[in-house]
Amino acid sequence: MKVKFNIDNQLAGESAEFWLKKMTNKFSQLGKELSGEQDTIWCSYDDEIIPVKFENIYLIQVEQEQTLIYDKTQSYRYKGQLYQVKNILPHNFLIASRSAIINYQKIDHLEVMDGGNIDVIMKNQMRVQISRRKIKDLKERLGL
Repeated sequence: MKVKFNIDNQLAGESAEFWLKKMTNKFSQLGKELSGEQDTIWCSYDDEIIPVKFENIYLIQVEQEQTLIYDKTQSYRYKGQLYQVKNILPHNFLIASRSAIINYQKIDHLEVMDGGNIDVIMKNQMRVQISRRKIKDLKERLGL
């Protein structure tokens, strides 16, 4: 893909325009990231509502019908559904299964299990099983 940047410090505002053969998830996420200012998600922790920065999130997972967001040391509750979170996340997040989304920049290593399953071990030592349908996406994202 050809990329070109034109720098003009006389511009009143910045803009970007893309000419694509077809829209892919990668370009959709890039568009959301470029146009949005959002870098946090609002979550509940005890009796407080606090912002959690996307860069600090390791895992987003549904457990017992609750959407939980994990950072390095603790978990937060998110009021919405997993698909709602997915729509606002930047490109460094990857769907691991129907119930989990991981930040691939927080992956420590992968473990290949019996039967060809893959578990992701996050840098905070959380273990996430990748569904068979998502293994290809994980390998592509990691360049494997």
